[in-house]
Amino acid sequence: MTQPAPPTVGAQPQNANDLNLTIGNHLRQFLTSKNTINQDRDFLASTDLKIAPYFFTTDQETLIKSAVLGLDTTLDTVDMTFITRLIGLY
Repeated sequence: MTQPAPPTVGAQPQNANDLNLTIGNHLRQFLTSKNTINQDRDFLASTDLKIAPYFFTTDQETLIKSAVLGLDTTLDTVDMTFITRLIGLY
């Protein structure tokens, strides 16, 4: 009689289904984050953070807007061809 293999310690996917679920979840989370940063960029582009209710200094406003714009610009350079295929959007 064959004994089952001992359980594997760790979080590595054990089969194709586990791998698909893990990678699919990561890619969906990435797409959600990418879309959220895009929305933040749009909001910040049209919002003066130096007035109520925010009252940031000019330097603080520049810091926040530059960080989000830089991140959004970088995320927009990601080739989404295979990501959208893997998560079922194409």
